[in-house]
Amino acid sequence: MKVLILSSSTGAGHDSCANAVKEVFDKNNEVCKIEEVLKYISKGVSTVITKGHTSIYRHFPTAFRIGYEFLDNHSSAYKKGSLTNKFLSIGSKKLGEYIKAEGYDTVICTHPFSTVMLAAAIEKCELNVKTAFVATDYTCAPTVDAESLDVYFVPDNAIIDAFIKYGIKKEKIVPSGIPVRQMFYKNIQKDEAKLLMGINGKNTHLLVMCGSMGCGPIKKLVDNISASLPENAEITVVCGTNESLKKSLDKKYLSSKKIHIKGFVKNMSELLDSADLYLTKPGGLSVSEARQKNLPMIFVNAVAGCEEYNRKHFVNMKTAICSDGVKQLSESCLELLKSPEKLNEMREIFANEEKTNASEQIREYLISQ
Repeated sequence: MKVLILSSSTGAGHDSCANAVKEVFDKNNEVCKIEEVLKYISKGVSTVITKGHTSIYRHFPTAFRIGYEFLDNHSSAYKKGSLTNKFLSIGSKKLGEYIKAEGYDTVICTHPFSTVMLAAAIEKCELNVKTAFVATDYTCAPTVDAESLDVYFVPDNAIIDAFIKYGIKKEKIVPSGIPVRQMFYKNIQKDEAKLLMGINGKNTHLLVMCGSMGCGPIKKLVDNISASLPENAEITVVCGTNESLKKSLDKKYLSSKKIHIKGFVKNMSELLDSADLYLTKPGGLSVSEARQKNLPMIFVNAVAGCEEYNRKHFVNMKTAICSDGVKQLSESCLELLKSPEKLNEMREIFANEEKTNASEQIREYLISQ
């Protein structure tokens, strides 16, 4: 196989998913390349949209939610012939010519935008390739092209109806799980992981991270929780790319032995292994990584949009809880940190699931077709 993965940097989850899928093809010595789909419109457009998305996502989450809700309720806004569809199709001929010239036989989309551009490329350039979409959230994004691709890989059986609602035929839907990096399928014992992360093995460990951008009211939450932190508990805060947040937290907690502040980290798998509770926003990749680690979660409703569906999915599973406002979230965190029995109940629900290696399953399915 010669595989092209079309992603977009409008949200780190899409690129993380693309890299997770690529890992498996690389392991099997198959040609696999990831491309930023918006660059086929132009590099300038790609930069503007990516930076704009990051700014709105981090600083204006209400606008992000309203925009998503509009698309969710107005499916015609992205259908063939619409202005949105026409815009996303601008680079389709260039994309189609690239696919032909490089001899790709399989194209995988990890972002809804890329499904629209790929559909137009297939039509304009008469491509003969296997095509797939890999969902990165526990719902069907309203901008997914519902007609032109061969297969749609979804998080689990409970999400199938959401894709059928948007016009995707049931026989095209495969419940594979959301792909995460292979390191997240390897677990180390919690006591060992705590030791590696500098956490007292006898203490309960709260891991705080709100996406790679460090969005949401993290500072207020950490301030509130640390003020009443149990004697036998510690907190690790991962700020991601939010340098101003890290600088602010460092200034206040640098000398603390129980509150550990980190920037962008590469050892996320070990951090998740070391945690007893995960305070995070319900991003599709974040929750899927935690799911592999059987890690109970408490959600910050920082952005909404598609993440609202992720939140509902895991709250309904009883593997996560969500409270409104900083005060309520802080109180819920403290309550769980003092309740190992409740944390164990949530952990056991995850542990009793039949889990799959999503990237492996996607590769095996595509090879078999």
